Amino acid sequence: MNDRRCLALLVVIQLVVVAVVAPRGEFPLNDDWAYAHSVQWLLAEHRVRLSDWIAMNLLPQTLAGGLATAALGFSFETLRHITQCVAALASVAAFYWFRAVRLEPSQAMVASLALIAAPFWPVLANSYMTDLYGLVFALPAATLFLRALERPSRGALVAATIIASIGVLQRQVVIVVPFAFMVAWLWARRPRTVRAVAIGIVPFALSAAAEAGYHLYLALGPGVPLAQQYAHGRVLPLFLKALTNEDRHGEWVISNGFTMAGYLGLLLAGWAGWWGMRGASRAVRGAVLCAAIAIAAVALASGALPPYRTNQVMDAAGIGPFTLYDGVPRDIARLDRSPGVAWRVAGVAAAFGTAALLAMLLATGAHLVQSGRNAAPGRVFMAALLVAYLGPFVVTDYIDRYLLFALPFVFALWAEAWPASSRDPAPALPQRAIALAWIVVLLGVSAVATRDYFSWNRARWNAIRAAERLGATAETLDGGFEYNGLRRYEQQPRVQVPGKSWWWVRDDRYVVAFSSLPGYDEIETWRVEHWLSRSPAEVKLLRRR
Repeated sequence: MNDRRCLALLVVIQLVVVAVVAPRGEFPLNDDWAYAHSVQWLLAEHRVRLSDWIAMNLLPQTLAGGLATAALGFSFETLRHITQCVAALASVAAFYWFRAVRLEPSQAMVASLALIAAPFWPVLANSYMTDLYGLVFALPAATLFLRALERPSRGALVAATIIASIGVLQRQVVIVVPFAFMVAWLWARRPRTVRAVAIGIVPFALSAAAEAGYHLYLALGPGVPLAQQYAHGRVLPLFLKALTNEDRHGEWVISNGFTMAGYLGLLLAGWAGWWGMRGASRAVRGAVLCAAIAIAAVALASGALPPYRTNQVMDAAGIGPFTLYDGVPRDIARLDRSPGVAWRVAGVAAAFGTAALLAMLLATGAHLVQSGRNAAPGRVFMAALLVAYLGPFVVTDYIDRYLLFALPFVFALWAEAWPASSRDPAPALPQRAIALAWIVVLLGVSAVATRDYFSWNRARWNAIRAAERLGATAETLDGGFEYNGLRRYEQQPRVQVPGKSWWWVRDDRYVVAFSSLPGYDEIETWRVEHWLSRSPAEVKLLRRR
């Protein structure tokens, strides 16, 4: 396998995923109604303005959406097509990132496949969500910074700084890439002359300046979104609360870190199994195996793994969130979230992946301590990046899809922790076959679950349009989070009425739901074409008696 064949195969795989998902339908998904508002305002007002629901900067994404919809007309399907192209670019950027950390083409291909097999990828790649837009800037910047660390190059540094600065204007978290470069550069450079220190600091400073300039534009112009003010303003206070354990926040942070490790373990399991633990002693391998068995036993007994959380993308009932009246958070529909055989298998995989993750962190920490300033710059770079990215989320909480950003660096750090060598052969064929089968199955299930997610959303919007034909409006219809967010959040006062759904429902005379509700008559029912048994089988339009 050479680079071209691997890249062609990656693109083909994603086209197959798109075909399976069948992302048809003129409607928003999850939060992307708020991002679409910025595109509409750009077309109408000829300026960048952000919804108060948005915490991200969103500048490149808004400009791309504006260009496409100006040419083709506004639609959510057009915005999805842009994201599908961005997803293909992100997978290519991931491949070259893995090549930059000295993986062979076939190895980089498997790592990239493990990335797109994450349950978040198929739905993020077929919506107008922001995550892959951030990744498509972060990965090339990281690749160039890594090359500059290993072979200093002015051109690579300039290009990396420009890409990172643009990435910060998409998602603020991209700033962890130049920050990690600064840490790794200053860690490894000797002597620390003024010029050497300046080279390390300037990329981070310019990226921070780009963020500050954009924030100033928002503050002096259309206004800083409320969500952005909230997100920026809570980090330091919650860090202080964690340090002092005020309101037992420190204990909560520890439990939050454990759930994050569980998610990362589930997503790392396939790649870790395929790559193996090259060079590790029998004692280390035995310790990891024992830890994995212990975690799996505890997890299966308590139901703690896989660590899905309510109102997230990866739900025990499938791809979500299930944001209808009787879905999240009321759970009146009683979607099947029982452990089940498949989830128990996933729990065992997550347990082994979590043990592997802990081993990787210990191995990396030991390398940094023992080697000191002689530590490999690449490992310092990746460790600093992951700490800078994940640390604030451990303290402030996170949404599961946020972890997708960390995965390419977790995978690369795993390969760095157990590097290939001629003295330690690759894992045996059966182990690699099992690991690769796990990655392929995970990708297939994720794509099918995303297909079901689109299916019930199409039924939901059929019900909404039927309600509107009966005279329902955004004032009298609870059509779920996406509908009421799209139609009411920017147009009406954001009042949460007691007893109504939190997504700004004023009057729920009409309700779109998965099940029948007391006090409501069924007007019409739409059968949902679903492939997974746990996905919703029908969507109903109800009217209050």
